Amino acid sequence: MTAGPDDIAASLWHATAKERFEAPAATGDITADLAIIGGGFLGLSTALHAAEAGLTTVLVEAGRIGDGASGRNGGLVVPSLPRVGPSQAIATLGDRGRHLVSLVAGGARGVFDLIAKHHIACDAFPSGWLHPAHAASLVPKLRARMEDWHAAGASVTWLEAAEARDRIGSRRFHGAMFDSTGGHLNPLAYARGLARAASTAGAQIHERSPARSVRRDKDQWLIETDAATIRAPLVIQATNAQMPDLRAGAKVRRSTVPLIVYQMATPVLPEAVRADLLPDRESLSDSRNNLFAVRWTADHRIVIGGMAPISQAAGTMRVPRRAVQRLNATFPQLSLDRMDYVWRARATLTGDFLPRLFQPAPGWLAPIACNGRGIVLTTLLGRALARFAIDGDEQALPLPMVAPKPIKAQALARLIPQLLLPLGMIADRRAESRQPERG
Repeated sequence: MTAGPDDIAASLWHATAKERFEAPAATGDITADLAIIGGGFLGLSTALHAAEAGLTTVLVEAGRIGDGASGRNGGLVVPSLPRVGPSQAIATLGDRGRHLVSLVAGGARGVFDLIAKHHIACDAFPSGWLHPAHAASLVPKLRARMEDWHAAGASVTWLEAAEARDRIGSRRFHGAMFDSTGGHLNPLAYARGLARAASTAGAQIHERSPARSVRRDKDQWLIETDAATIRAPLVIQATNAQMPDLRAGAKVRRSTVPLIVYQMATPVLPEAVRADLLPDRESLSDSRNNLFAVRWTADHRIVIGGMAPISQAAGTMRVPRRAVQRLNATFPQLSLDRMDYVWRARATLTGDFLPRLFQPAPGWLAPIACNGRGIVLTTLLGRALARFAIDGDEQALPLPMVAPKPIKAQALARLIPQLLLPLGMIADRRAESRQPERG
C-alpha cells in the first residue's frame, strides 16, 4: 500500500535518512529535574543541552522521533525571521527582541556546529541561503531588510540581479539577499541525530508515550502517559502544531493558527541541470506571499514546498501539479513532468510572525510558532530553555513568558491561510507588474 501524504513514510527524508533511533515507551514512576513533551527539534535540543549540563531529563514523544513537522519540513537552515526584520522584532519585544535577533542571526552556525560536534549524519550542506526578489519593485524593500540584518550582526550581503541570476540559474529574479551561514539538511535525520546525542548525554527518551494529562501535585508536575507517571518541577511542552488537549495547555493550541504545508521531491536530475541550477547548492526562498522555496538533496533531487489554496480536499493532486509548473516556469531547463515524493506537515502561525513562549501555568512552558523557520529557531531556543531550567534566569530568555491568549473564532481562523493564499498570489503578480521604486 502506498503511503499517503500524512504518513512520514511518504517523505523523501524517511527514505534517505542515514540516522536511526529507537527508544522504549515510558513505564513506571519516573522522577526528573526537567520533563519535556514532544520529540521534535525544540524538545530534543532542550533535552540534549539540559542533559549535557547535568540535569536529569525525561522526554516523551507520542509517536516516533521526528514524526511531526520537525521531520517533514523542507530542511532549509535559514538564519532569519519570516516577514519580520530585526527592527520590527526589537520594536515589538524590546531587549528580548535584541536577544532573539542575535540568536537567529548566528543560529545557522549553531545548528551546523551542533551537527559537527555530535557527528549527525543528516546530509548537512552549510552552503548558504538565498532570498531573492521575484519582482523588481521589491528590490528596495529587500535591500533595506538586508541592511537591517547586517546591522544586527548577520553574515548577509546583497547580490545584484546579474550575479543572483547566475547563482540561481534563473532569469526570473532581480537581486538577492545572501546569508553565507545558511544551508540545508535532511530534517528527519537531524531529529534522530539530536535524539541519539541527547540519549548519549543521559537524557531519557521515550517514544510511543503520549502525554494524557499534566496536573499539579504540590511543588511538582505530574505527567501521565499510558504506562508511566513522570514527576518534575518544570515541564516544557514542545509540541508546537501537534498540540495535545492538556487542560491549561489547550489554550496554547487555540492561540495560534495551524498551517498545512506540502513538500515534494523531483526525480533524480541529470548532471547538466545540476551544473546550472543552484550549482553551489544554496537553499533558496524568495519574496513571494506564495513562497517559492527550493533546495537540492544529497541524491540530486530538488525539494520544493507549497500550500493548497481554499481547501485541502484535492491538495494532494493539485499542489504537486502546480509545483511542477512553478519549477518549469522558473527553471525552463528542467522540463519536469512529475514529482516522485509528496508529503505534508502541520505548522503554526502567529499574527505578527513572531514566536511565543507561552506559560500555561507556573513551571509549565509551551514555546510555539516558528512560522516556518523552525530549524534554526527551535535548536537555539532549546539551548536557551535548557539554561533557564538550570538557573531560572527568566531575563536571559530570548522571549518573554506570556499567558496563552486564545484567538476568537479560532475554528474560522484555521481557514485563513488557505483563504488568503489566492489574494497573496494576486499581490505577487501585481508586484511583478509594478515599476521599481526610485530613490
